[in-house]
Amino acid sequence: MELAGRTLTVDINRVAKQANGAAFIHYGDTTLLCTATASEKPREGIDFFPLSVEYEEKLYAVGKIPGGFNKREGKASEHAILTSRVIDRPMRPLFPKDYRNDVTLNNMVMSVDPECNPEVVAMLGSSIATCVSDIPFDGPCAATQIGMINGEFIVNPTLAQKTISDLQLTVASTRDKVIMIEAGANEVPEAKMIDAIFKAHEVNQEIIAFIDTIVAECGKEKHAYESCAVPEELFTAEAQEIVNKTLASLPEQTRRIFIMSRYENKPYKEIAETLGMTTKGVEYHISQALKKLHVNLKDYIPLLVFLSYMN
Repeated sequence: MELAGRTLTVDINRVAKQANGAAFIHYGDTTLLCTATASEKPREGIDFFPLSVEYEEKLYAVGKIPGGFNKREGKASEHAILTSRVIDRPMRPLFPKDYRNDVTLNNMVMSVDPECNPEVVAMLGSSIATCVSDIPFDGPCAATQIGMINGEFIVNPTLAQKTISDLQLTVASTRDKVIMIEAGANEVPEAKMIDAIFKAHEVNQEIIAFIDTIVAECGKEKHAYESCAVPEELFTAEAQEIVNKTLASLPEQTRRIFIMSRYENKPYKEIAETLGMTTKGVEYHISQALKKLHVNLKDYIPLLVFLSYMN
């Protein structure tokens, strides 16, 4: 497909055939090998999804070979780490919540064209490799970068354009909605920022339509997996038991203020007037209760989930 005046080409099953899914992706003269692999069984003893995202950049991709004393390249750069995080952030929520198989998304930069940003290619390649694989994934998702020069939007700006751009915006989308926004700007008006987000979302829809055609032709059937979900009735019952024991251990006034705030939904000002104290005093008692609850629940349930459960 043509993307921002440059050709985006994807080769499936050309290399890395032992991976669950692989995409050899070209954008201009930028080339990456993106693979998605998953373990056959879930990892035992964990309560999170073990997803690893790797972005490997080597000097040979820009035609350089390390010389002098250090002839080997070291650990991942800060740029590579941040790129991996940007890939992880929109994709992680699209995997099943009860999926505990180890998944690794590897993006190896083979060559770099200064006109075509490899970070964008890596984000698209990870999505494509996962979509065509047999790994359960509620995709596809796509990502686009937007720049702004002299008030005009630039889709996937080049390296030179980025240096003079007033906006550096990255937007990831599914076919239904925007799922990630990362931005830096030089005092761009809010209306312009909103227009830029909508522009990126429109471009993402074109990419997703392109990915759909690839999946229809080359995609594998998603494999069955062992669900590691915690039974909801057990989850809520144990959570409530911990909450009750913690509230019972609080000082009487702290417990009373916390119940008035969280269970009776009374504003701090009304609680302060009822008990003859200041709003800062109410805030202090509530913070003490939250700290105690957080300590007791830290190994069991995130505090925000707990608060939403109580409300």
